Amino acid sequence: MSYLTKRIRRWCALPAVLFIAACGNATEPEPIVPLSRSSEHFEFMSNTARATEAEMDFGISEAEDHWAAISALIGPELTPSAKITVLLDGDKSPDRTGAYVDDSGRIHVTRYREDLGGYFGPLAHEVVHAMRYTYWHNHNVGLWDYFGYIEEGFAEYAAILADPDKAGFPFYGYDPDVITGHRLVRGEGIPQQVMRDRHDLNQPCEFQTYPLRASWFRYVEATYGRQTVLDIAFSPVEPNDELIETLLGATLAEVDVAWEQWQRDRYAAIPNADQIAAPYFQKFGNEPICEAGEDW
Repeated sequence: MSYLTKRIRRWCALPAVLFIAACGNATEPEPIVPLSRSSEHFEFMSNTARATEAEMDFGISEAEDHWAAISALIGPELTPSAKITVLLDGDKSPDRTGAYVDDSGRIHVTRYREDLGGYFGPLAHEVVHAMRYTYWHNHNVGLWDYFGYIEEGFAEYAAILADPDKAGFPFYGYDPDVITGHRLVRGEGIPQQVMRDRHDLNQPCEFQTYPLRASWFRYVEATYGRQTVLDIAFSPVEPNDELIETLLGATLAEVDVAWEQWQRDRYAAIPNADQIAAPYFQKFGNEPICEAGEDW
C-alpha cells in the first residue's frame, strides 16, 4: 500500500463532517450526453459538455428563421433541398476556429461572450454559405479570381437582410450604415478592387473587409436591383470584370466610386452617427487596421 493511500484512509476515518467532500461523498461529474435537434431544414448536433438544451432549441429556431429569410431572398430555384447540419463546438478558444462551413457543408459554431454574439451571432452568415454549398460544387467556384470577395460579400449582405439585429461580428448589433460609414470617414476604407484582387486580406483586415464588401452589395441592390446581385453571386460562369460590368452597365471603377459616395451619404443622413459609432470603435479600437502602403 502506498504512502498516499495510507494517508487517504486515515483522513477518511476521521469525522465525516471534516472530510465529507474528500472521502467518497463528493459529487460525481455529470456524464456527457449527446444532444440533437431536428427541424425541417436543419440537424443540430452537440453534447452536454458543449451546449445546453436551451441553446439547442434557440439555435435551431433561429436557423429556421434565417433559412426562411434567405430562401425568400434567393428564390426557390437557388434554395437547396438537403438539410444542413450545424455542430455546436463549445466555447471559443485559441485552438478552435470561429464559425465556418467545413468541406462537407456542415456549419460549425463556437460560443463567444454574450456581448460578442454568443453562440449564434454569426449563424445567419454561415447559413448563407451552407445554402450555397451545392452551387460551389456544381460550378467549381474555388478557382475563380473573385470567388472570395463575392462569397464573403454576398454572405454578409444576405445575413444583414436575414438578421437585421445581428448581434455578432462584424456589426455587433450596430447599424451597418453607421459602422461602415464611420470607417470611411476615419480614412480606414479599403478599395473594393483591392479586396477583389487580394482576398488574403480577408482575415487580417476583417473589421474592414466584411462591412465594406457587404455595403457594396447593398449598393448594387439599391441601384441595380436584387436580381443583379443574384446574377453576380450565382453566376454559372466565372464573374470576371467583363461579366460584372455587363450586368451593371458601368465599369467597376465607376461603380466603386458611386458606392463610396452612396455609403457616405447614408452615414451623413443619420443624426449623431458619429456619437452612435463611438462606443463600437472604442470597444474594438485595438483590432488590427490595414493601411495603404503597408498592407496593400
